[in-house]
Amino acid sequence: MGEYQIGGGLKLGTAIGKTRAFSEFLLERVIRALETEDPTELHYLLAQLDDYHSYMWRYHKKLHQERGDRANLPE
Repeated sequence: MGEYQIGGGLKLGTAIGKTRAFSEFLLERVIRALETEDPTELHYLLAQLDDYHSYMWRYHKKLHQERGDRANLPE
């Protein structure tokens, strides 16, 4: 079973690896938790989702500080 690792450096390689690991983790665990209607497992998975969400927001903040708002660049 693939394991999702909490935390990690705010680097592109880490963000990509974390995303891949999390997608595999979700495929394995969420469907099974939903099918078995296991509230304890769902609580655990929500905590993992919260960690991933927090990491991606920290990564976004770092990129925004380094690169600014690139969405508003002239074409």
